[in-house]
Amino acid sequence: MKKLSVFFALLFLAFVSLPAHAGEIPIGIYGTLTGTDTDVNGMSYGPKDYLTYVNERAGGVMGHKYVPILLDGKNSIPEEVKVFKRLVEVEKVVLVNGWSTGGTKALRDQINTLIKIPFQAQSLSSDVLDPQKYPFIFLLGPTYEDQVLIALNYAKQKGAKTFAFIHADIEYGRAPVRNALEQKIPEKLGLKVLADIEYAGGSPDLTPQLLRVKELNPDYVYIQDSAGNTVKILRDAAKVGVPAGKFFGNNYNFQHIIPGTLGKDAEGFKALQINADWGENIPMMKEIEEFGRKQKIEKKDAYYTKGWVQGKVIHELISRVLKKTGGKIPEIGQFRIMLKDEWVKLENFDTGGGTPALFYKDHQGHTQARIVEVKAGKFATISDWIKTR
Repeated sequence: MKKLSVFFALLFLAFVSLPAHAGEIPIGIYGTLTGTDTDVNGMSYGPKDYLTYVNERAGGVMGHKYVPILLDGKNSIPEEVKVFKRLVEVEKVVLVNGWSTGGTKALRDQINTLIKIPFQAQSLSSDVLDPQKYPFIFLLGPTYEDQVLIALNYAKQKGAKTFAFIHADIEYGRAPVRNALEQKIPEKLGLKVLADIEYAGGSPDLTPQLLRVKELNPDYVYIQDSAGNTVKILRDAAKVGVPAGKFFGNNYNFQHIIPGTLGKDAEGFKALQINADWGENIPMMKEIEEFGRKQKIEKKDAYYTKGWVQGKVIHELISRVLKKTGGKIPEIGQFRIMLKDEWVKLENFDTGGGTPALFYKDHQGHTQARIVEVKAGKFATISDWIKTR
């Protein structure tokens, strides 16, 4: 009888020690896991791994476990719309970590008007950044247009008079260039744009486009694309005699595969960095290393660290909402709105060195970048953090 009493006492203590509303919190994530643009998909693995890390290290958030659901958007707008619908309608996620410029633009009405779900975009297009029109969309870093401005200012400081753009035939390539030209950003800096050169994103050979660059001979060429196609551009530029030092890429070109693949043909190429690189001596990297001792890390690069930061942001928002509800998971519609409201209030958020401090009043996180250049086969930082606003 005594043993039975002890058993029930222990059972009672076990129950009262649990949170009153322990449950699961589904978080939707999609990216290009297969197909084109997989060179930057560490951004999708990063948030998934961070939330898994929180589950392992802290048991989740206030007793609730994260359920990160990662799906393949295949860098296809119809597929991104399809997986977004599944995440929202079937998986019942409270927040979505999305992907491309074209996909995000296609989903703007659903995100902000029909469904009203907080959405963290990998796109940095100004076309999806508007707190009034798109109150549920949030970015992490300077827009592509901000980055063009940094590159143009750098070119002007180096005495450039002429400039050209080169990009793939998708919205990610077209929109930022179109916006920069419509806003007359080059003209305001006294730079003449000689060409806006487009190519098929999946083309294996870009020699015709690089022959045109050679003929026009601009002082600098801005690449609005990611590392995979940039390798092709610099490879074919070298073939026709255009040096890599003429080229400047956005933040999705800060990838070591470029000098690693091209060697001397990448020397002088410049790109923009908006978050910490893999392996930097920062507190956030210690977290990643701890996670990696138990779990496999799919991508070890600057895009994974960007995704890890996004995971930290998600966890902070969820934590803030649950503190307000006393640890109770709200009804899904209310939960989504509360997360959006907390996101706007997030300011001076320390990411452990992953980015500059984050302020989300304007839905952008931060507006800083620094310039990196390939020197002796490696990217080297050649500027301080540059504020675009």
